[in-house]
Amino acid sequence: MAVKIKNLAIANYRQFRDVIFDFTEPTTGVPLRRVCLIGGNGTGKSTALRALWAALGPPNLSIGPETVAEFTNGITSWCREANLNPFSEQGRPVTDLELELSRTPCLNCRPDSELTPIGKQITDVPDTNLNNALGSLKAPSNRIEVGQDSIAAFWTNLIALIKDREAGWLSFQKLPQNKDRTVRELEEEYFASHPDILKELADFWNVILERASLEFDYEGASVPIQLTDNLKAYIRLREGKGKIAYADLSTGIRHFIFRLGHIFTVFRGDPSQEGIILVDEPENSLHPDFLFDLVSFYEQAAPGAQLFMATHSPIVAAQFRPEERFILEFEESGGVSIRRGVSPEGDDPNDVLLRDFAVRTLYGKKGLEQWRRFRELDRKIQQEPDSAIRRSLMKEYMEIGRTYNFAPEHEIPA
Repeated sequence: MAVKIKNLAIANYRQFRDVIFDFTEPTTGVPLRRVCLIGGNGTGKSTALRALWAALGPPNLSIGPETVAEFTNGITSWCREANLNPFSEQGRPVTDLELELSRTPCLNCRPDSELTPIGKQITDVPDTNLNNALGSLKAPSNRIEVGQDSIAAFWTNLIALIKDREAGWLSFQKLPQNKDRTVRELEEEYFASHPDILKELADFWNVILERASLEFDYEGASVPIQLTDNLKAYIRLREGKGKIAYADLSTGIRHFIFRLGHIFTVFRGDPSQEGIILVDEPENSLHPDFLFDLVSFYEQAAPGAQLFMATHSPIVAAQFRPEERFILEFEESGGVSIRRGVSPEGDDPNDVLLRDFAVRTLYGKKGLEQWRRFRELDRKIQQEPDSAIRRSLMKEYMEIGRTYNFAPEHEIPA
């Protein structure tokens, strides 16, 4: 059974004085499968994700000395400091749970704003080759950075999965028990349990790409044969089938499909494949059409993983249950406090914005001025004895109401 995170305690580090994130179900104490961190700029959402990433044990990463995470495998719980890497030489034995954590895939998806623009890195397909892929098969890692500065690693992993399937097919045919069986029989048995990762990726990506009238050209993909060869697989137009260079895709779609593709190649959409995924600001550069079911795409890519997501988007936050939302807020003392959400899952994002993000109003300065004028006109119309003046006031009142969709019973904070 894979390891999951139960809580994170941070004391005297950056924004945090002495806080504990309790990442468990309030009624059962079972670790949450999904967590959403929201709050204003500077409240520590990214800091909390970095602390979790440090606690997961990547090399050469430290965080505050009083930062401790608690893990569980469903039977036993254990804690350790976020800056202590149990997989390096520490002069102490490594526990069974720490070994279990080392076998758990852990992915860190940093915000794209922190990364090098992809246009400086790619002109055709991500820069790698078959030789790199074969090397990754010999030394796989479960600590994976996902982002626009690691797309070559994604492409390398994709090639490795293709070649591993090919090698397995050759070995399967040579098994003694398969000696007298037909090729068709062997193909049906082997490929039923060893699906084509390129076809799986095409099916997964195309649900996203079809919104932009694009698709993954699975049929036209060219698999590497020589050690210096690369995987040639592209995006194309759904109508006309013209090839689109990755560098020519919109920033949002390009970042989105590469990040999700990387996650998909690790978990293969398998509910039994557990792990931990940290995602910071997944909404960057995406049109709202992509945001309304954004969380479901991550869940389809890795349905068995524990997902931690930090966001500024009420559309994204609305896809989480209120107990899965952790709202970070500044206190008068300057520290940060934590509360859980209020709005139900699937609520109107505007309600989430008002109730969980604690935004006082959705209207800008001009909108509030017009609301006050709208209410003022309402009072004046009731009190004005002159019918001509009353008609003039009513005309202005109705025009403001139509323009801003105001109604007398609305309540808009000043």
